Amino acid sequence: MTYKTDILIDALLATIRDQRAAAEELRNLPMEQFHQRPEHKRWSVAEVLEHMNLSSGHYLVRAQRIFATHRNALRKSDTFVPGPMGERMAHAMRPDAQGRISWRMRTLWMFEPRTEKVVGHASLDRFLAMLDGFTEVLLLAKEHGWDGPRVTSTLGPILRFKLGDAIRFPVAHQERHMLQIQRTLAQVRSYRTTTSLETPAAAFTK
Repeated sequence: MTYKTDILIDALLATIRDQRAAAEELRNLPMEQFHQRPEHKRWSVAEVLEHMNLSSGHYLVRAQRIFATHRNALRKSDTFVPGPMGERMAHAMRPDAQGRISWRMRTLWMFEPRTEKVVGHASLDRFLAMLDGFTEVLLLAKEHGWDGPRVTSTLGPILRFKLGDAIRFPVAHQERHMLQIQRTLAQVRSYRTTTSLETPAAAFTK
């Protein structure tokens, strides 16, 4: 698969804008819903955001470092040819048109959200800042190119992405988790509605 570089970067920028707009809406949630888990072992909205901060942040920091210190090693090209694993993993991360996720991954322990990091809107603030960071990196890629340096994946040196793939992958991963946030909120709201409807009857029988 070969992509027109400018078209691909513009598509990534548009996806990030959509993710940012959806994330900004989360600030209007009651704090209780923002932090409520739909089930005991499933993440709250705040925890999903923090997971993305940890996993996508790995790639953002490394991309920023390349543009800050290795800009001369970058090459501009009208087309981008992804690496085989980069293409496969970016597509596997992204939900399909029906919202189905074909490839489910076990979360590595280092990307499990920690309670002390999700107080208040802290995870949301970090997520919005991270999206802004990806936007800045993509604008730099438009100007300087993104062919050349490689980025070590979260799996370690066994998998090193092309820089373009190291941006495509986390953006697609975020699409998966933005969908998870929608479903989490639907479940939390459904639970709260059911509970509020049942409470008067339960109280009456006591």
